[in-house]
Amino acid sequence: MDAHQVSRLTARWIENLPGEGSTVVSGLGVQPLLAILAELADDPARTELAEAAGGRYGGLLQTPELRMALGLWTRPEIELQPGVDRFLPPEVRGTLTDQAALDAWVVEHTDGLVRRMPIELNPDVLLVLASALALRTKWALPFTEYPRGERRWLSRTDYDLDTVRVFESPAGPLTVVTVVGTGEFDVRLVAGEAGRGAVLAAALELSGDGVSGSELLARERSAPALEVIESMSPVPSVILSLPYFEVDAEHDLLEHPEVFGLRAAMDNSQGHFPGLSPQPLAVDQAKQAVMARFSATGFEAAAVTAMAMAAGSAPTPGAKALLISLERPFGFIALHRPTGVPVVAGWVNYS
Repeated sequence: MDAHQVSRLTARWIENLPGEGSTVVSGLGVQPLLAILAELADDPARTELAEAAGGRYGGLLQTPELRMALGLWTRPEIELQPGVDRFLPPEVRGTLTDQAALDAWVVEHTDGLVRRMPIELNPDVLLVLASALALRTKWALPFTEYPRGERRWLSRTDYDLDTVRVFESPAGPLTVVTVVGTGEFDVRLVAGEAGRGAVLAAALELSGDGVSGSELLARERSAPALEVIESMSPVPSVILSLPYFEVDAEHDLLEHPEVFGLRAAMDNSQGHFPGLSPQPLAVDQAKQAVMARFSATGFEAAAVTAMAMAAGSAPTPGAKALLISLERPFGFIALHRPTGVPVVAGWVNYS
């Protein structure tokens, strides 16, 4: 799984979403499906899908904290080509029967964080290809939770100044705070002056080390959502506060076919996937249901991405502290630390 491929796809998707409200997406949930379909398609769908995927299918990312799964269901009359086994062996395949069976697969493979397959099963649907992922990680340094107005608020003091960095980006200066997990996953919290799409797209493609928290404190430099304050602790620290948040969303990928390389594959005047089935097939639905939850003790996220196909026609007192108070809209990105692969990216806007 290539971090650049997933980051690029996620950034393009975020930039194309309308509005500034809270949302969350998982490029990691989409990329394997696009890469597999590219391998099984003919042109022009193959070229478009391969460009959107950013490379060939490289397997699923699996760790003790992150589970990923693929599933393929077909109507009994749909024959599959032998080459499908390279990506979707018989043990992940099933017969397309009813919505309840699909929903049960979703619950099993997301630990119940998502409850329903996000496609509409109707008589035209001949095949469903889906991915699921579930991430659960605990914080190395938990937060204290307390009520603040109508919301639950989280706060903690960290003595590792360099969990905070400020980057210059095409979206302007970005304050990035890394909340470290006990395993292989961290969550980056991102504040900037620009809007949702610009901030998150820039945060997904940051390069360099930025300006460290130690340097920010020494220079007494402010940045978006960050200021240098006097604290009661004799040791320099990072004071981070933010609301508890839980964000969920459902996305229709066909609203942005150019992002996912699906424009040609949607054309039902012909089939596009001879490597998948001799039956002419075109993409009829492509959706994702996704959620993320940031609490005092850890982070949870899950996503289910599904593509349905229908028939195509034949063919110290006084010590300083860095205070980051996320009272403005802010972004979040859950990252696999060893590879840099983003699992989900989203935006919290309670204004």
